[in-house]
Amino acid sequence: LKARSPIVWVSDIRREKEFPNFMVERFLHQTRAFLKIQDGCDCFCSFCIVPYARGSSRSMELIETLNNIRRLKEMGYSEIVLTGAHLSSYGLDLKPSSSILELLRRLEEERLSSRIRLSSLDPNEISDEMIDLIASSELFCHHFHISLQSGDDGILKRMNRQYDVQTFSDIILRIHNNIPDAALGIDVIAGFPGEGERNFENTYNLLQELPLHYFHVFPFSRRKGTPAAGMNGQVPSQLIQERAQRLRELGTAKRLFFYRSFLEKKVSVLVENKRDPNTGALKGYSENYLPIFLEGGDELKGSIVSVKLCKMEGNR
Repeated sequence: LKARSPIVWVSDIRREKEFPNFMVERFLHQTRAFLKIQDGCDCFCSFCIVPYARGSSRSMELIETLNNIRRLKEMGYSEIVLTGAHLSSYGLDLKPSSSILELLRRLEEERLSSRIRLSSLDPNEISDEMIDLIASSELFCHHFHISLQSGDDGILKRMNRQYDVQTFSDIILRIHNNIPDAALGIDVIAGFPGEGERNFENTYNLLQELPLHYFHVFPFSRRKGTPAAGMNGQVPSQLIQERAQRLRELGTAKRLFFYRSFLEKKVSVLVENKRDPNTGALKGYSENYLPIFLEGGDELKGSIVSVKLCKMEGNR
């Protein structure tokens, strides 16, 4: 008999409507916990495989989310990071429907954690109400990570993103004006099909001008089965890498400028459970994501302490 390759049969993930009912309860040596409260996506950005691989947007029930956050706090985690494939769409599929804003309001009311950090959000889904809530609260970290992807309207349209450059700029300035110490990070793709030199310069100039503080730069790569993989105007690999490097260098400069602006100021730091192996110093992150090293005894591990920032060494 001829050897046959294994055959794997799977159902259509787009038919799945229930959120997987499990959570990770232990994060070895970590002081922060990650709670995935949403999966899947219905946006169908032209470069993204997530809707095909993860299915439709599905959310953890609101009460279950609150209970899981309470459990993680009882287990000793001082910070909880809420994550999802498309976190901004949390709750829209529930019956009755909810929203990420409603969840944040409930968390503010019930104070189930010492501090809450949000993972990536889409710019058009950050409302004035969300900004006002985070600005007035001591619970939510002053840290926004926003999926921009491009600073050129033509490229955003080819990406099938549901906002334009003006919308993004307005959101960034609104956050910055209301929460001046907030860390503002973005995702950006270099070399999307059709990105000419002018399109790239539009992105570069936008990121240079706005009060942004760090970038996650992704060189475009084709994902089989996505519309972008077959688009005309594919950018040569070497040019993609050159553009990505320019964006990374700009991001580094803006990040260090942001760090320096906090010298001689006080911030709250969640001290991690492991010391820096090279220096023996305690280490941790402020609520606005500054990486900080400090002196002190082991009794500070796992606690949130007030720290005055004295100097910079390299990028810390």
